[in-house]
Amino acid sequence: MDQREFGDHAALRDAEWRDRVRASARADVRAMVRATRRRKLERWLVTSMVLVAIVAVLMLMVRVGMFDRVLAKTEEPGAASAPVISDRLAADTDRPFDHTPASGWTDGAAGIVVPPAMQVGEFTKEQVASATALVRDALVASRLEPLLLVQHDPSRYLSLLAPDARKQLAPLFGTGNEPQAQALVSLVSKGSPLLPVEPKVNGRMWAEAGGPGELVVHTNYVFAYAFEGPQTTDPMDSVVVVRAEVDYVLRSGGRWTAGSQGLWYGGVGGYGYSISCVEYKKGFLAPAFRDGDKIHRVPRRDRDTYFDPTAPLPAESGCPT
Repeated sequence: MDQREFGDHAALRDAEWRDRVRASARADVRAMVRATRRRKLERWLVTSMVLVAIVAVLMLMVRVGMFDRVLAKTEEPGAASAPVISDRLAADTDRPFDHTPASGWTDGAAGIVVPPAMQVGEFTKEQVASATALVRDALVASRLEPLLLVQHDPSRYLSLLAPDARKQLAPLFGTGNEPQAQALVSLVSKGSPLLPVEPKVNGRMWAEAGGPGELVVHTNYVFAYAFEGPQTTDPMDSVVVVRAEVDYVLRSGGRWTAGSQGLWYGGVGGYGYSISCVEYKKGFLAPAFRDGDKIHRVPRRDRDTYFDPTAPLPAESGCPT
């Protein structure tokens, strides 16, 4: 074999060797890819199994109520310090507010305290003191005094208002129009006598300047009334709660006619809680048991908040429409 033939054979062998190397390399790469895919698939299967196991555990936790307790803690951060109403404590007719959030409140008119007098806008300190005292008298007459509360006689309350305001409100009493007045006054249903204890009161009032010649006295109070009722183990069965936010406006000066000068009612808001829906729609207060088997909607908030004058007013009604 001459040198040229030997060179040709050597070149062929080199080419074949390179081809085998390339093929081997490609095979190795394919094997590596398959192994990588297999490892990825194995990891995905393991991850999926872990996720399935976690979901199963979470579902079990939800079933046994573990998440309920966790969510309750995060949704109700103040629950531990909030006043608690017991559902199963014997009601005491001599102390009907015991075991309710109203138990420590002030009795009757003593719970309505005027703010310290100070000048507000164009009104002097003395005028502000006179206005807040007048508003206090109006709250006592409209929510606490038996003359209106029990006997449904509005004369005392109306006498505290401006003449024109008095003319507007007078036709609402004793005419079947009491629902139009219940944002301003409390009227006990004739068929539901109160227990011989004073209502409990909690809240406040404050004054600020209104328009020209107007002093606005904001009031925000919760009143709790105790009624006679059947023997029960729940003290709330005999207690009715009324939240009343009323702005009273004192108008004075030459801007106003003689009939318009004096105390007016402005913005109003509030609700009744633990109450007879049937009687409330008529404008009167009575405990919820008066409705018998009629279904009331369950309140969405903790019921202690209905005793709190600083809580937002609820959007829902507990009475069927």
